[in-house]
Amino acid sequence: MEIRIATMQELENWWDKEIKENVGDNSLVVWKNNFIEENINGKRKTFFAFDSGKYVGQGTLLFESKDKVMTGDGKAEIIKLEIEEECRGRGVATEIYKALKSYAKSVGIKTLTIGVEPSEIRNMQIYFHWGFTNFLQCITENYPPKSDDEGEIVTVLCYSQNI
Repeated sequence: MEIRIATMQELENWWDKEIKENVGDNSLVVWKNNFIEENINGKRKTFFAFDSGKYVGQGTLLFESKDKVMTGDGKAEIIKLEIEEECRGRGVATEIYKALKSYAKSVGIKTLTIGVEPSEIRNMQIYFHWGFTNFLQCITENYPPKSDDEGEIVTVLCYSQNI
């Protein structure tokens, strides 16, 4: 398995595929623009995982956001940790996490943070196993609208670990 920093072309292609596969989901255009712009300006660093040359997952480090509990002052947040459905349970997420952690250390990050929706029990168990046991805060996030509605308000539990 290879895990590496995604190129801008890979990010463009991945988001274009997501937009094409989810016609009518306007939020994806917003997410794409944010990810591309913030990978360019250094606020994010996205990693892709490949197995035998095939894309199997991704994870992103967010270095700067409005939420100062999760980012800034030596903290970075792990976001967009996604594994292709057919690859789940094979340790891909753990390998991406290790790559993100290693990169974060190399650029001076001292604390990693992560958010999880309360309904995502399996994800929460994985994050606890990785050492994200320090509860930081419970927040609500307003996700961009998928159509002409007002978007989605989501509860997120936030945790950290020192690295």
